[in-house]
Amino acid sequence: MTRLDGIQALRGLAAAFVVVYHSGLTLGGADAPVLSWLTHNVIKRGHVGVDVFFVISGFIIAWVAVLARPRPERPLGFVIRRCCRLAPPYWTMSAIHVLLLNPVTPALFAASLAFLPTSIDHAPYYGYPALYVGWSLNYELAFYAAFALGLLLAGRRALLVVLGLFALFMLVLPWWHFGTLVADPAQGYPFAAPWLAMASNPLVLEFLLGSGLAWAYARWRHLLTRTLAVAMLAIGSVAFALSLPLVGPDFSLPGRGLPAALLLAGVVAAEHTGMLRVPRALIWLGELSYALYLTHPTVIEGVKRLMPELTPDQTALQLLRFAIDAGLALALALLLHRWVELPGIAAGRRLARG
Repeated sequence: MTRLDGIQALRGLAAAFVVVYHSGLTLGGADAPVLSWLTHNVIKRGHVGVDVFFVISGFIIAWVAVLARPRPERPLGFVIRRCCRLAPPYWTMSAIHVLLLNPVTPALFAASLAFLPTSIDHAPYYGYPALYVGWSLNYELAFYAAFALGLLLAGRRALLVVLGLFALFMLVLPWWHFGTLVADPAQGYPFAAPWLAMASNPLVLEFLLGSGLAWAYARWRHLLTRTLAVAMLAIGSVAFALSLPLVGPDFSLPGRGLPAALLLAGVVAAEHTGMLRVPRALIWLGELSYALYLTHPTVIEGVKRLMPELTPDQTALQLLRFAIDAGLALALALLLHRWVELPGIAAGRRLARG
């Protein structure tokens, strides 16, 4: 597997699911129980797209930086490439969001641009940045930092360092400081430093799930058969689908992260064995996924301020507003991807080679 088209498509679908969730789409009233069920058990569970992102990120970073290479990526090159990919689009949309819709203090804006959490409360978000979806990018950058340290200290065995850091922040420090361990991301640990509270949150284990899948794929992919791949994809799809209505609305490692990991494992296995051919439209959506994730909050908030509040039984208007949200967010994502994200990626490659 070289192109990772299945993962790209899954990332695009996850971004689309987050857009549905944040759009405020609320279908069904007293006379439409099926639509009401859909709202409460599927649409309002769209935050699981973030769980999918985290598991995918763990897989991709481990795969492209270590497992799929004859030699591990250089630590400095890794940091440059990831920061040039992550920061320019995020900084651009943060500035636009602040200027047009959500003025914030200079201190909060600076913390947002630095990918730093600002509060020890409201786990696992720990204070919303200027562009509110940026809370998840704080976790991303923390994982990149851990992986860069792993590359620096251990090279090809970077995953062992990452595992050790996770054990330190999630087991040793909490037990030593509080005498207890928690598994609920919405609870976390009340460390005095927001960055430490975030680094010790159980939600970061989703990155480890993804990295573990990448390691297992690198080690045992030769054992995959079409029958096994079909079984894995079926199990992953069913587990993920059932987790939407059966697991509560909050984040949960066993209830959200594990189904996301099973789905990812099934997609990777199916693509590896030739059972899955990804439509070009989904690959395209995956290429736009990061830009779409960043543009949709600004679009949705802007449209919401221009249109009146809608009731659940106004199905046609609800769907019309969602279509407007999705269309404008995609259009803006295309511009962000073309003029900011792709140049940033290219610059990162040049700087990493130099």
